[in-house]
Amino acid sequence: MVNKNYLFIYPLMLILIIIVFLVSLAYGLSEVSFSDVLKALYGNLEDGNEAMIIKQVRLPRTIMACIVGAGLAVSGCVFQAILKNPLADPFTLGISGGAAFGVAIAFVFGLSSIANFFVPLCAFIGMTISVVIVYLMSLRRKFTSKTMVLSGVVVSYIFSSIVMLLFSLSPSNTVQTAFIWLMGDFSNFDERLLPFIIVVILTSIIILSLLGNVINTVCLNDEKSRTFGVDVEKNIAFLFLMASIIAAATVSVCGIIGFIGLIVPHAMRKIVGTNNMLLIPASAFSGAFFLPFCDTLSRVLFSPILIPIGVITNMIGGFFFVCLLLKSDGTHVK
Repeated sequence: MVNKNYLFIYPLMLILIIIVFLVSLAYGLSEVSFSDVLKALYGNLEDGNEAMIIKQVRLPRTIMACIVGAGLAVSGCVFQAILKNPLADPFTLGISGGAAFGVAIAFVFGLSSIANFFVPLCAFIGMTISVVIVYLMSLRRKFTSKTMVLSGVVVSYIFSSIVMLLFSLSPSNTVQTAFIWLMGDFSNFDERLLPFIIVVILTSIIILSLLGNVINTVCLNDEKSRTFGVDVEKNIAFLFLMASIIAAATVSVCGIIGFIGLIVPHAMRKIVGTNNMLLIPASAFSGAFFLPFCDTLSRVLFSPILIPIGVITNMIGGFFFVCLLLKSDGTHVK
């Protein structure tokens, strides 16, 4: 079903992204006027300290927040489609457990102190391991929704248990540092990874957007899908891997940021409908707005204390689902 609201949602979201982008550059531990933000972006700001804060600290962080938000939203949208479950998100399938395992290895064994890139590298490797395990387990059952979810839950529990074991055997300062990273944090990401993340996520979003009709067909039952000449298992496997690559790329640089991939597609589905040709781009735009907005809140709400962005997204996500459950009388979530 297609909602006519899609005619205005894209330009509206683009305007909101520009607004939140400028707000994110202006607000933080120190406040900068919007005119100074524009001057800094054009290289005309006389105050060297403010120009450095805007261009070298806040600008990469805000760009990363936009890209990560778009990626998580699209990844969640695809997972919800192939699992036929509106409550699915990028971490339903054990992805967060694999990332936590990789990060725990990096911190507990001192790799993070050798070089900063070991943390995202280990997170990416951990997530890749979990995705491969879920993929192989699901492959034996022809990629049914039930099998993928159960495989993800099992893998997540196994990795979480290993992480708890590693933390219990480690010094408290190591555990605290790793725990903050796992909550989702943009404070210490490696800016050298930004071009790579942009290319991976934007390329994946474009590919998945172009495959919107294929995703629509996969959402049908198997018999109807086959009447359209679609190989359901192969397409689900490919879509699963694409969405997992996005999730792996995002978590490897900023930790585990929950609820973006769950609430954004769910909200956009109410606005633009269930046609994935429209829903995937709309989710990308909304995620690119929502995560920088949450990141700005994480910097200003308890200033000068910076709180992990995952705390903000989890609070908003929890409130969102309380309202959703109350609206649906607790019997089901549409």
